[in-house]
Amino acid sequence: MVFLVIGTGLGVSGLLFALQVRPVPTDSSQAGVPTSASSPRARRAWRIPTTVRARSLIVPVVVGIVLAVVTRWPVAGVLGALAAVIVPGQFLHASARTQARKVEAIAVWTELLRDTLAASAGLAQAIVATAPSAPDAIHDQVAVLAGRVVSGVPVEAALRSFADDVDDPSVDLVVCALIMAATSRAQRLVELLSALADAIREDVAMRLRVDSSRASARSSVRTVIVFSLLFAALLLVVAHSYLAPFGSAEGQLVLVAVGLLYSGGIGLMVRMVRPPVGPRLLGRKETP
Repeated sequence: MVFLVIGTGLGVSGLLFALQVRPVPTDSSQAGVPTSASSPRARRAWRIPTTVRARSLIVPVVVGIVLAVVTRWPVAGVLGALAAVIVPGQFLHASARTQARKVEAIAVWTELLRDTLAASAGLAQAIVATAPSAPDAIHDQVAVLAGRVVSGVPVEAALRSFADDVDDPSVDLVVCALIMAATSRAQRLVELLSALADAIREDVAMRLRVDSSRASARSSVRTVIVFSLLFAALLLVVAHSYLAPFGSAEGQLVLVAVGLLYSGGIGLMVRMVRPPVGPRLLGRKETP
Protein backbone atom coordinates (compact mmCIF):
# COMPACT_ATOMS: atom_id res chain seq x y z
CA MET A 1 0.00 0.00 0.00
CA VAL A 2 2.82 2.39 0.85
CA PHE A 3 4.50 1.75 -2.50
CA LEU A 4 1.19 2.35 -4.26
CA VAL A 5 0.81 5.67 -2.50
CA ILE A 6 4.40 6.68 -3.34
CA GLY A 7 3.83 5.73 -6.96
CA THR A 8 0.67 7.80 -7.04
CA GLY A 9 2.53 10.79 -5.61
CA LEU A 10 5.32 10.40 -8.13
CA GLY A 11 2.83 10.10 -10.96
CA VAL A 12 1.03 13.26 -9.94
CA SER A 13 4.32 15.09 -9.50
CA GLY A 14 5.43 13.97 -12.94
CA LEU A 15 2.16 15.25 -14.40
CA LEU A 16 2.69 18.60 -12.71
CA PHE A 17 6.24 18.70 -14.03
CA ALA A 18 5.05 18.00 -17.55
CA LEU A 19 2.43 20.70 -17.35
CA GLN A 20 4.71 23.34 -15.86
CA VAL A 21 8.06 22.73 -17.55
CA ARG A 22 8.17 23.32 -21.29
CA PRO A 23 11.36 23.36 -23.33
CA VAL A 24 12.58 26.91 -23.77
CA PRO A 25 14.86 27.41 -26.77
CA THR A 26 18.29 28.80 -25.99
CA ASP A 27 19.30 29.27 -29.62
CA SER A 28 18.09 32.62 -30.79
CA SER A 29 17.35 31.30 -34.26
CA GLN A 30 15.04 28.65 -32.83
CA ALA A 31 13.35 31.10 -30.51
CA GLY A 32 12.47 33.47 -33.28
CA VAL A 33 14.99 36.04 -32.03
CA PRO A 34 17.60 37.32 -34.46
CA THR A 35 21.21 36.44 -33.77
CA SER A 36 22.08 40.10 -33.29
CA ALA A 37 19.72 40.24 -30.34
CA SER A 38 21.44 37.35 -28.60
CA SER A 39 23.33 39.28 -25.98
CA PRO A 40 24.45 37.24 -22.93
CA ARG A 41 21.72 38.91 -20.89
CA ALA A 42 19.05 38.13 -23.49
CA ARG A 43 20.24 34.50 -23.74
CA ARG A 44 19.98 34.18 -19.96
CA ALA A 45 16.39 35.48 -20.19
CA TRP A 46 15.53 32.66 -22.59
CA ARG A 47 17.25 29.97 -20.51
CA ILE A 48 15.98 30.94 -17.07
CA PRO A 49 12.30 29.80 -17.30
CA THR A 50 13.10 26.05 -17.61
CA THR A 51 15.58 26.12 -14.71
CA VAL A 52 13.30 28.16 -12.48
CA ARG A 53 10.29 25.98 -13.20
CA ALA A 54 12.26 22.79 -12.56
CA ARG A 55 13.50 24.08 -9.21
CA SER A 56 10.08 25.38 -8.25
CA LEU A 57 8.62 21.88 -8.69
CA ILE A 58 11.03 20.23 -6.27
CA VAL A 59 8.95 21.43 -3.30
CA PRO A 60 5.59 20.22 -4.72
CA VAL A 61 7.12 16.81 -5.49
CA VAL A 62 8.46 16.46 -1.96
CA VAL A 63 5.26 17.78 -0.33
CA GLY A 64 3.06 15.45 -2.36
CA ILE A 65 5.10 12.35 -1.58
CA VAL A 66 5.49 13.18 2.12
CA LEU A 67 1.77 13.82 2.58
CA ALA A 68 0.86 10.64 0.70
CA VAL A 69 3.24 8.53 2.81
CA VAL A 70 2.32 10.11 6.15
CA THR A 71 -1.45 10.06 5.69
CA ARG A 72 -1.62 6.99 3.38
CA TRP A 73 -4.19 8.97 1.39
CA PRO A 74 -3.45 9.34 -2.35
CA VAL A 75 -5.79 12.31 -2.53
CA ALA A 76 -3.82 14.09 0.22
CA GLY A 77 -0.66 13.75 -1.85
CA VAL A 78 -2.39 15.15 -4.91
CA LEU A 79 -3.92 18.07 -3.00
CA GLY A 80 -0.65 18.81 -1.22
CA ALA A 81 1.33 18.89 -4.46
CA LEU A 82 -1.26 21.14 -6.11
CA ALA A 83 -1.30 23.46 -3.10
CA ALA A 84 2.50 23.71 -3.15
CA VAL A 85 2.32 24.74 -6.82
CA ILE A 86 -0.59 27.16 -6.62
CA VAL A 87 -0.42 28.85 -3.22
CA PRO A 88 3.02 30.49 -3.58
CA GLY A 89 2.03 31.85 -6.98
CA GLN A 90 -1.14 33.35 -5.53
CA PHE A 91 0.90 35.18 -2.91
CA LEU A 92 3.40 36.43 -5.46
CA HIS A 93 0.71 37.77 -7.79
CA ALA A 94 -1.32 39.40 -5.04
CA SER A 95 0.82 42.57 -5.04
CA ALA A 96 0.91 45.28 -7.70
CA ARG A 97 4.45 46.40 -6.87
CA THR A 98 6.11 44.09 -9.39
CA GLN A 99 3.80 45.36 -12.12
CA ALA A 100 4.42 48.93 -10.98
CA ARG A 101 8.17 48.48 -11.38
CA LYS A 102 7.68 47.28 -14.93
CA VAL A 103 5.35 50.16 -15.77
CA GLU A 104 7.83 52.64 -14.26
CA ALA A 105 10.52 51.10 -16.47
CA ILE A 106 8.30 51.65 -19.50
CA ALA A 107 7.98 55.33 -18.58
CA VAL A 108 11.76 55.67 -18.19
CA TRP A 109 12.41 54.02 -21.57
CA THR A 110 9.79 56.27 -23.18
CA GLU A 111 11.68 59.29 -21.88
CA LEU A 112 14.94 57.85 -23.22
CA LEU A 113 13.34 57.49 -26.63
CA ARG A 114 11.98 61.03 -26.42
CA ASP A 115 15.39 62.50 -25.62
CA THR A 116 17.11 60.48 -28.35
CA LEU A 117 14.52 61.47 -30.94
CA ALA A 118 14.84 65.11 -29.88
CA ALA A 119 18.50 64.88 -30.92
CA SER A 120 17.33 64.37 -34.53
CA ALA A 121 17.76 60.59 -34.54
CA GLY A 122 15.47 58.33 -36.52
CA LEU A 123 13.07 55.94 -34.81
CA ALA A 124 15.08 52.80 -35.61
CA GLN A 125 18.32 54.46 -34.54
CA ALA A 126 16.68 55.69 -31.31
CA ILE A 127 15.48 52.16 -30.44
CA VAL A 128 18.96 50.72 -30.96
CA ALA A 129 20.64 53.58 -29.07
CA THR A 130 18.41 53.22 -26.00
CA ALA A 131 18.75 49.43 -25.71
CA PRO A 132 21.95 49.39 -23.58
CA SER A 133 20.54 51.90 -21.07
CA ALA A 134 17.01 50.51 -20.83
CA PRO A 135 15.77 49.86 -17.25
CA ASP A 136 16.37 46.40 -15.83
CA ALA A 137 12.66 45.48 -15.71
CA ILE A 138 12.40 45.60 -19.53
CA HIS A 139 16.08 45.51 -20.51
CA ASP A 140 15.92 42.07 -22.14
CA GLN A 141 12.77 42.90 -24.11
CA VAL A 142 14.29 46.15 -25.41
CA ALA A 143 17.50 44.29 -26.33
CA VAL A 144 15.48 41.79 -28.37
CA LEU A 145 13.56 44.67 -30.01
CA ALA A 146 16.82 46.38 -30.99
CA GLY A 147 18.17 43.10 -32.35
CA ARG A 148 15.11 42.64 -34.53
CA VAL A 149 15.40 46.16 -35.88
CA VAL A 150 19.11 45.73 -36.64
CA SER A 151 18.51 42.39 -38.37
CA GLY A 152 16.04 43.98 -40.79
CA VAL A 153 12.67 43.11 -39.28
CA PRO A 154 10.15 45.86 -40.16
CA VAL A 155 9.83 48.36 -37.35
CA GLU A 156 6.05 47.88 -37.02
CA ALA A 157 6.36 44.09 -36.70
CA ALA A 158 9.25 44.42 -34.24
CA LEU A 159 7.29 46.88 -32.10
CA ARG A 160 4.22 44.63 -32.02
CA SER A 161 6.38 41.70 -30.92
CA PHE A 162 7.96 43.94 -28.27
CA ALA A 163 4.50 44.82 -26.93
CA ASP A 164 3.70 41.11 -26.66
CA ASP A 165 6.99 40.44 -24.86
CA VAL A 166 6.36 43.16 -22.25
CA ASP A 167 2.64 42.30 -22.04
CA ASP A 168 1.31 45.39 -20.27
CA PRO A 169 -1.41 47.85 -21.35
CA SER A 170 0.93 50.79 -20.73
CA VAL A 171 3.48 49.67 -23.30
CA ASP A 172 0.72 49.37 -25.91
CA LEU A 173 0.19 53.13 -25.72
CA VAL A 174 3.85 53.79 -26.43
CA VAL A 175 4.00 51.18 -29.18
CA CYS A 176 0.90 52.60 -30.88
CA ALA A 177 2.50 56.05 -30.94
CA LEU A 178 5.73 54.63 -32.36
CA ILE A 179 3.89 52.59 -35.00
CA MET A 180 2.00 55.68 -36.10
CA ALA A 181 5.29 57.57 -36.38
CA ALA A 182 6.88 54.72 -38.36
CA THR A 183 4.00 54.17 -40.79
CA SER A 184 2.39 57.59 -41.23
CA ARG A 185 5.21 59.90 -40.14
CA ALA A 186 3.17 61.38 -37.31
CA GLN A 187 4.22 64.85 -36.26
CA ARG A 188 5.25 66.00 -32.77
CA LEU A 189 6.25 62.51 -31.66
CA VAL A 190 8.55 63.95 -28.99
CA GLU A 191 5.67 65.86 -27.36
CA LEU A 192 3.46 62.78 -27.57
CA LEU A 193 6.08 60.60 -25.86
CA SER A 194 6.44 63.18 -23.09
CA ALA A 195 2.69 63.14 -22.48
CA LEU A 196 2.63 59.33 -22.50
CA ALA A 197 5.50 59.14 -19.99
CA ASP A 198 3.63 61.49 -17.64
CA ALA A 199 0.41 59.47 -18.03
CA ILE A 200 2.23 56.21 -17.36
CA ARG A 201 3.80 57.61 -14.19
CA GLU A 202 0.36 58.69 -13.00
CA ASP A 203 -0.85 55.15 -13.68
CA VAL A 204 2.00 53.80 -11.54
CA ALA A 205 1.03 56.10 -8.67
CA MET A 206 -2.60 55.02 -8.95
CA ARG A 207 -1.68 51.32 -8.93
CA LEU A 208 0.43 51.80 -5.81
CA ARG A 209 -2.39 53.65 -4.04
CA VAL A 210 -4.84 50.89 -4.88
CA ASP A 211 -2.29 48.29 -3.78
CA SER A 212 -1.86 50.03 -0.42
CA SER A 213 -5.62 50.16 0.12
CA ARG A 214 -5.84 46.38 -0.39
CA ALA A 215 -3.03 45.55 2.04
CA SER A 216 -5.39 44.61 4.88
CA ALA A 217 -7.46 42.38 2.59
CA ARG A 218 -4.33 40.57 1.40
CA SER A 219 -3.27 40.09 5.00
CA SER A 220 -6.65 38.55 5.79
CA VAL A 221 -6.34 36.12 2.89
CA ARG A 222 -2.88 35.07 4.05
CA THR A 223 -4.19 34.57 7.59
CA VAL A 224 -7.03 32.34 6.38
CA ILE A 225 -4.70 30.22 4.24
CA VAL A 226 -2.00 29.83 6.89
CA PHE A 227 -4.45 29.14 9.73
CA SER A 228 -6.42 26.55 7.76
CA LEU A 229 -3.27 24.71 6.65
CA LEU A 230 -1.80 24.74 10.16
CA PHE A 231 -5.10 23.51 11.61
CA ALA A 232 -5.19 20.62 9.14
CA ALA A 233 -1.58 19.73 10.01
CA LEU A 234 -2.41 19.87 13.73
CA LEU A 235 -5.32 17.48 13.23
CA LEU A 236 -3.05 15.05 11.41
CA VAL A 237 -0.62 15.07 14.33
CA VAL A 238 -2.84 15.09 17.44
CA ALA A 239 -6.20 13.82 16.20
CA HIS A 240 -5.41 11.34 13.47
CA SER A 241 -8.22 9.04 14.65
CA TYR A 242 -10.68 11.88 14.08
CA LEU A 243 -9.65 11.91 10.42
CA ALA A 244 -9.66 8.12 10.05
CA PRO A 245 -12.92 8.02 8.04
CA PHE A 246 -11.14 9.86 5.22
CA GLY A 247 -9.01 6.74 4.71
CA SER A 248 -11.88 4.83 3.11
CA ALA A 249 -12.81 5.08 -0.55
CA GLU A 250 -15.86 7.18 0.28
CA GLY A 251 -13.71 9.37 2.53
CA GLN A 252 -11.26 9.99 -0.30
CA LEU A 253 -14.12 11.16 -2.50
CA VAL A 254 -15.28 13.49 0.26
CA LEU A 255 -11.72 14.77 0.63
CA VAL A 256 -11.66 15.55 -3.09
CA ALA A 257 -14.87 17.56 -2.72
CA VAL A 258 -13.50 19.39 0.34
CA GLY A 259 -10.27 20.18 -1.49
CA LEU A 260 -12.12 21.53 -4.52
CA LEU A 261 -14.40 23.70 -2.38
CA TYR A 262 -11.47 25.00 -0.35
CA SER A 263 -9.44 25.76 -3.49
CA GLY A 264 -12.40 27.54 -5.08
CA GLY A 265 -12.97 29.68 -1.99
CA ILE A 266 -9.30 30.63 -1.70
CA GLY A 267 -9.17 31.37 -5.42
CA LEU A 268 -12.11 33.75 -5.16
CA MET A 269 -10.56 35.50 -2.16
CA VAL A 270 -7.24 35.97 -3.95
CA ARG A 271 -9.03 37.23 -7.04
CA MET A 272 -10.72 39.92 -4.96
CA VAL A 273 -7.40 41.34 -3.71
CA ARG A 274 -5.36 40.83 -6.88
CA PRO A 275 -4.77 44.04 -8.89
CA PRO A 276 -6.91 44.05 -12.04
CA VAL A 277 -5.14 44.01 -15.39
CA GLY A 278 -6.55 46.44 -17.92
CA PRO A 279 -7.32 45.43 -21.50
CA ARG A 280 -4.53 45.65 -24.04
CA LEU A 281 -4.85 47.77 -27.16
CA LEU A 282 -2.71 45.45 -29.27
CA GLY A 283 -3.60 41.82 -29.72
CA ARG A 284 -0.94 39.16 -29.39
CA LYS A 285 0.74 38.25 -32.68
CA GLU A 286 3.21 35.60 -33.66
CA THR A 287 6.77 36.74 -33.01
CA PRO A 288 8.66 37.18 -36.27
